[in-house]
Amino acid sequence: MKFSNEIKVGLTIIVATVIFILGVRYFEDLPLFDSTYDLVAEFDNAGGLIGGNIVRVNGVVVGSVEDVYISEATGKVMVEFHVDPNIPVTEGTYATITGFDALGVVRMDLVLGPADGPKIPEGGMIAAGTGGDLMSDLTAQAPEMLEDVSSVVDQLNGVLAETNAMLSAPDSDFRQTLTAARGSVEQIEGLLASERDRIASILSNTDSLTADLNASLGEDGEAVAALIAQMEETMATLNEDLERFQETNEQLNELLQKLNNGEGTLGLLINDSSMYHRMDSTLSGLNGLIADFQSNPGRYLKEMKIVDLF
Repeated sequence: MKFSNEIKVGLTIIVATVIFILGVRYFEDLPLFDSTYDLVAEFDNAGGLIGGNIVRVNGVVVGSVEDVYISEATGKVMVEFHVDPNIPVTEGTYATITGFDALGVVRMDLVLGPADGPKIPEGGMIAAGTGGDLMSDLTAQAPEMLEDVSSVVDQLNGVLAETNAMLSAPDSDFRQTLTAARGSVEQIEGLLASERDRIASILSNTDSLTADLNASLGEDGEAVAALIAQMEETMATLNEDLERFQETNEQLNELLQKLNNGEGTLGLLINDSSMYHRMDSTLSGLNGLIADFQSNPGRYLKEMKIVDLF
């Protein structure tokens, strides 16, 4: 079955149109076969927004601008756009126009209202929020920025003028400081030049000493390592002895504190002088009794029988 050229051209146009429409919807992140959700927003200034610009929600493309025109009744900018019908555009949602108008990168952002709020009907009006064009903001702030820049330049010119005056005046402190610094540098250069051979000799001797030390350590490395290990072991033993000495010292301090407080017999003897005198008197009487017993034992043994003794 053959088709005429007219039918072929018509079918080609239809297929191309369908592919174009599907492509546009695909690049606008819209459903390919479902219907869209059309809404309207009203702005005082379009900010360079044109048909085809994207519509975003939280940085995600959800639709595109369909038409931008001025309302004859209000004189404001009316923006017709469509978004994915699955987006919950509820009451309280507002739209802003953002981007860089100078580069043609302008978009419309939607800030969604409460998720549990009633959904705005098809073709409903979206409130306009405060957006901003970067170039417009810079233009508005340009006078203030120029004043700041002019103030900085004036201050810089003042600093340069003062610096130039200090450099030009022979008796200025800055000029004298530079002269003194230059003299010091010249003295240092002269000293280095005069002591160049000596410095070279010192560096050579240092290199030689370092080489000898490296050689010694290389030959007796194991002995040095063993010596270091013994020193570490000795230090560990010394630390243990110091800990035990500290414990003994603490016990001795505790004993001395008890003696000072008069605790125990020895503490009472040290702190109570009357007890010392009583003990001294008792010992003196005991010594007299022993001496009398040695000189006159019969006095103490005449009443005792042999049986009692043994």
